[in-house]
Amino acid sequence: MTSSNGIVMNLDNQYLIETNEQVLLRHKKRTGESVYIGVIQKNMDEVLPMINDVSNSENKEQDLIEKAARILGVIILKQPFMDGNRRTGIIAAGKFLRDNGYDLDIDPEGENLELRSMLRRIKDRMSTLNPEVIGQLSFYISKRMKEHESRR
Repeated sequence: MTSSNGIVMNLDNQYLIETNEQVLLRHKKRTGESVYIGVIQKNMDEVLPMINDVSNSENKEQDLIEKAARILGVIILKQPFMDGNRRTGIIAAGKFLRDNGYDLDIDPEGENLELRSMLRRIKDRMSTLNPEVIGQLSFYISKRMKEHESRR
């Protein structure tokens, strides 16, 4: 769904499920490791309302950063997939930004220790996605987001 300022703001189950499947199949192909494709429905039912509950201000870039932070944080917190939640969160946030004309300079398969540490804290210690966590994720994303440059 697109808002009046051109931002694709709301996500649906299929967007996240397809992203998770792509992440896991790519990981399996690359490493040969087993992957577990599937949705934990009760967790997924909590994810979308939390992701889509971002207000739309007049600042497109700030709205995108907050939404991407929410995508990343909520997927990690709620663990809606049987496998690959951190990778799916990173890629879904990047894909969301890409759909809205921005690139995110994060390598989901690489050794991005700062991001992985932040995501591990969310998963291990948080029972809710509080403003401090969203603020940290938003800051992290804002420093790595840039307008997409089309290749001609």
